[in-house]
Amino acid sequence: MKRFLLAVSFFALLITAVFAGGAGGRAPAQTGPDPAFFNRKPSGTITVSAYDSMLYKSYLEEAAKAFEAMYPGVKVNVETFSAMPEIKNMDQGNMRASTVQMQDDPQAKSDYISRVNTNLMSGTGADVYAMDVLPLRKFVGSGTLENLDPYMKGDPGFNIADYRQNIFDALRYRGGIWFLPMDYTFNYYVYDSTLVPAQIASVFGADKAWSADKLMKLGIPLYSGNYKLFSMVDYFRGPAGMFNQYLRENITSFINLETGKPNFLDGQFSGLLASITDYAQKGYIPRGVTGQQNAGQIMQLNMQAPTDRFFFKSSGNIGLVTMFSRGTGRQTRMITAGVSAGIEDNDEIAGIQANADGTVPFNFNQGFGINSQSKNKETAWAFMKFLLSKEMQLSTNIMNFGLPVNNQAREEKAALTFSGAAMGINMPVNDQIQTAIENYKTAVEKLSDSINTYVVQDTSLNDMIAQEVQYYFSGSRTADEVAKVLQNKADLYLSE
Repeated sequence: MKRFLLAVSFFALLITAVFAGGAGGRAPAQTGPDPAFFNRKPSGTITVSAYDSMLYKSYLEEAAKAFEAMYPGVKVNVETFSAMPEIKNMDQGNMRASTVQMQDDPQAKSDYISRVNTNLMSGTGADVYAMDVLPLRKFVGSGTLENLDPYMKGDPGFNIADYRQNIFDALRYRGGIWFLPMDYTFNYYVYDSTLVPAQIASVFGADKAWSADKLMKLGIPLYSGNYKLFSMVDYFRGPAGMFNQYLRENITSFINLETGKPNFLDGQFSGLLASITDYAQKGYIPRGVTGQQNAGQIMQLNMQAPTDRFFFKSSGNIGLVTMFSRGTGRQTRMITAGVSAGIEDNDEIAGIQANADGTVPFNFNQGFGINSQSKNKETAWAFMKFLLSKEMQLSTNIMNFGLPVNNQAREEKAALTFSGAAMGINMPVNDQIQTAIENYKTAVEKLSDSINTYVVQDTSLNDMIAQEVQYYFSGSRTADEVAKVLQNKADLYLSE
């Protein structure tokens, strides 16, 4: 059996989609394009700006070249700013692994945002912006971003039925839709059917949603000391780990971006920290590490045969490929540093990951908005639509971890993924693989049906939390001390 392992090592808290600032309230009123707008052919020059080179550079350059060929005379300039990450490949026996070591640089992101702000104020900003690090709340509040809702409704060439509508619906914010994702991702939970009793397993399924805390409460009465409840370590300097899982599901309890008020002092945040430590001390979850590990070491560890069982695991949507590849003779695994590898042969879907309030979020790899001051909105919108086309959604230059929002592309990408074509490895699709593809697609759509929210966050505040909580897990500060520091820093930041 040929197995393909993709181990991704993140040394950052969380690459969140947006960060907020500025005053609250609704966005300034905007009028949509007139009907003639959609009849004008693309012309002239536009500039597309993105911070993250790995995510965007190759993909946007491919799209620009294809778009220019489609509309002779049009020019699409592509700007990206971050340094490319280190990528290491390793072969061991019948396994092939690639590790992407992505170094998060809060200062570089801040410098990019400052540059964008300066350009916008001087009227020299790009026409289209990638929205993975830009301050959505601030940009919407200042009228910097174009409301795309009238474009989507008014353009005869844009059919919402061609896309996953609930993803777009979840983006509604302050009376509009301000950017469009090219793809979407979600987390989901699995349970080990050899450990979880059938009576409890009966409440699980691809059409259900669960928070980590609810699963923990289900698991604690089952704990006997033989197997840990979750595969996530207590803390890891990256997006993985039980602390970061709880933080993601409760972030709005600690930071209210609409009122500009942090809330770290009512005991809930310090209680969260204490609970995570308690879970590790009692053996419910593995202990993590507070320092960074070499990417090669992480890859080596992740390539070793997993020998542990866990009642529950958290996985990203790419994990569904692994699940439905079982027994087909081929397998693709994605392992994130900070998650203990475990036996997966008896894993079944418990449900999609939900926030503490019951809402079901999604994230994205690539998403774009239009500068409201653009002098060439016709071409900017046409380019956005081209990025949403099946052709571009199936590009091998786009990050392959996301699910295309284009329905046809999502359908076809399933077959490309299982055949290995999405990774540049073509293998025949027999009846067994075809059955796996159909089961995979059914699970993806059922899980996706539950998505109903997009959590607007602030990367600066997330970086702030990441910086401070490491002092608690290293033992140099108490939970209350960390909460007080965060309250003061966040209050100062949000009042600026």
